[in-house]
Amino acid sequence: MNVKLFLYFVILLLGVFLSMENDPTGKKRKWYVIIIISLLTLESSLRNVYVGPDTFHYYNSFNNAAHLSWNEVLGSFRTAYLEGEGKDPGFIVFMKLAHIITNDFNVFLFLCALPFFIPLGKLLYRYSSSVLQLMFAFTLYVALFHIVALSGVRQQIATGFCFMAFLQLGKDKDWKALLYIILGATIHISALIFMVVPVFKHFSANLLKTIHLGSFATIPFVIIYAAPIMMVLASFLANDYYTTYADSETNGGSGTYIILMELLSLFCYFSITEVSLKESNRRKILYVMLPMLTMTAPLISLNGAMIRVGQYFTLYMMMLVPTSIDIIAKGKGRTILYLGMIAALIFLTMRGSGFSYYFFWQHVSSF
Repeated sequence: MNVKLFLYFVILLLGVFLSMENDPTGKKRKWYVIIIISLLTLESSLRNVYVGPDTFHYYNSFNNAAHLSWNEVLGSFRTAYLEGEGKDPGFIVFMKLAHIITNDFNVFLFLCALPFFIPLGKLLYRYSSSVLQLMFAFTLYVALFHIVALSGVRQQIATGFCFMAFLQLGKDKDWKALLYIILGATIHISALIFMVVPVFKHFSANLLKTIHLGSFATIPFVIIYAAPIMMVLASFLANDYYTTYADSETNGGSGTYIILMELLSLFCYFSITEVSLKESNRRKILYVMLPMLTMTAPLISLNGAMIRVGQYFTLYMMMLVPTSIDIIAKGKGRTILYLGMIAALIFLTMRGSGFSYYFFWQHVSSF
């Protein structure tokens, strides 16, 4: 099933319908977020175990967790953090708690989707001001970040905790943000990379702009030395899964993805000025993501799965680009720019074959 085409259709049709009248209270914008987020949650929850490279692995892990005692579950923290064996004990706890509610894998996927999509929906609603912005944001998500919630369950949940952390940074509650990051790191230790955000938040607008500009110089370095960089990250994260990517000689990356992400980052650099950052603290916190996403996006040149490393930062393009558009364009020009970028995203992603989506009730003859 071409699930992308269906999602594009709903995003555009519902968006156009809700944009036909003014929305002074934000009610239409709120319902738009709720409906599209609900569809994305269902898509993630109802998928077949053969959708995405890792779903079947998590199917086995979930079933195996049912046979673990609570002593073994809680003891996984000791073995992971004191003895250096095993990893991500928080996810074992999550699976064991899920078994109290259900033994059904697709219900489990639904529980995994909630901590990702609920804070994402809150973030999009809080940082948007129009349905048109959200039309672009959701189109960008389906175009570039669709696989995030269709494959790596642990990192999906960890990214959700980072969304929660980001929302706390906007309220100047840094200690809560750090708590969410630490909780996310127990699910997938790679969430610790998000620790740079609370630090960068306190940098001046001028310094952030300088760091962002300098980050573009790292692009060729990251592409050329992607494998050694991943080896260093893998050793830091104590994650053999990423080590296999670093050892792989197969290039599974996407040149289109890298070019598009870096062009969007460059667009944001010129659009979001230092003056505009000083005008809005919320905008400044959002801008913090740009240097990191510029540096991490090229890792996909090593392997397509490396999109997961940068996803802690690249997902914020969903609101960074609308923020940039609203700064430089007004009236009809703004609408034309949005629609043009939406059309370009759909064209770029629909011309490729992509991946096949199957519902859990469908029979899949081969993997």
